Amino acid sequence: MKIRHIGLLLGFCFFGAIGCGGGTATGGSAGSAENLSFEGWDDYVTGDYEKSEEVFLDALSLDPQSTEAFNGLGWLKFQQAGQEGNVERREAILATSRENFLKATASEPTNVDAWVGLSGLELQLGNWTDARDAANRAITLDPSYFSTHDNIDFQDIHLILAQAYFFLGAFVHTDDTADPNNSLHHVDVVAPGYKKFYHA
Repeated sequence: MKIRHIGLLLGFCFFGAIGCGGGTATGGSAGSAENLSFEGWDDYVTGDYEKSEEVFLDALSLDPQSTEAFNGLGWLKFQQAGQEGNVERREAILATSRENFLKATASEPTNVDAWVGLSGLELQLGNWTDARDAANRAITLDPSYFSTHDNIDFQDIHLILAQAYFFLGAFVHTDDTADPNNSLHHVDVVAPGYKKFYHA
């Protein structure tokens, strides 16, 4: 599905890291899956994505169902996708990110952070219904969500919901609606010539 790029979406999709606690030591080759996941997050927030990925994979080698390791890989790949200029490679990275978020939520259905990541990812992919459902799940589990590794919180989840509902055409209908056919919903508002399709 064609990805729609709008300012609000771009504001959410690729965030600046703000810090995460935890960690074991250096190396990423020993310790429990939980401790390795903490270390993976430390590497993530410092921007060492290669090391972070290695450590999260080490955690999965110790615990193949580690929800935190899958979640970490999901966020990591989401960030990497934002830095990838090649469209095909970016789509492949996003697909890997989605797979990891789905594994994280399947392993632990109350992993709010994974639901938040999944909601943003589904929105980026244009999967409006899945984005809505994941965001609703996250906000239900934790209405005051605040990320410990990215600069996002519950307000961003509400923005995801607003965008998802917009693209799903979920509007209150009244006879006074200026555009009863919701014409703008069916055109690319970024394209300069979009106005010729709009007949209010």
